[in-house]
Amino acid sequence: MSETRFIVSTTLDGYVNALKPSGKFNNCCFSARLSDADLKKFDEAYERAIAWGRTKMDGKRHTEELPKWDESGFFKYSYGGENGAPMFPWVDTDGVALDPETPIWKGTAVKLIIDLKPYVYASKVGCSFKVKGAQVVRLVGSGGSDSGDLDLEDVASIFGTTDGFKSGSPSFQPNDKALEENPIADDDIPF
Repeated sequence: MSETRFIVSTTLDGYVNALKPSGKFNNCCFSARLSDADLKKFDEAYERAIAWGRTKMDGKRHTEELPKWDESGFFKYSYGGENGAPMFPWVDTDGVALDPETPIWKGTAVKLIIDLKPYVYASKVGCSFKVKGAQVVRLVGSGGSDSGDLDLEDVASIFGTTDGFKSGSPSFQPNDKALEENPIADDDIPF
């Protein structure tokens, strides 16, 4: 694997709209936090990208773009839809593509393939942040959980197989915390 491609394990956080573009900007989005070890690797890759960009600017005046993650490793990522980064494959732990109707909520454990590459654009120097694939290890949905260049086969081969969520054989486990935060009222039931 190249030194600009990383596989990180994390948990989705905040608002999650992972598989079907929708909303005001007709896109998909999620946020997550890098582990301390991954944050260190990402910061090193960012520093290498900025150093590379400085050499390309050859003493010209330029601005250095900030990294796409904050000091704690938190990042937000938008993709798909009309103007965003291209959609990327989402697979389960067997490498099977997820159905676009699969509900993915905050707390879902995932592995992400992320490419960090240096760029120089006009007078800007920076480090691009692109998610190329995702594997759901533990799916969290309503009230419970179930433990671009890359195509579906590439993402599945990079991740391999592991224990956890499988779209072909779900094993639902209630999530009491989610039910406490968002109780289902009797008038919410359509029958």
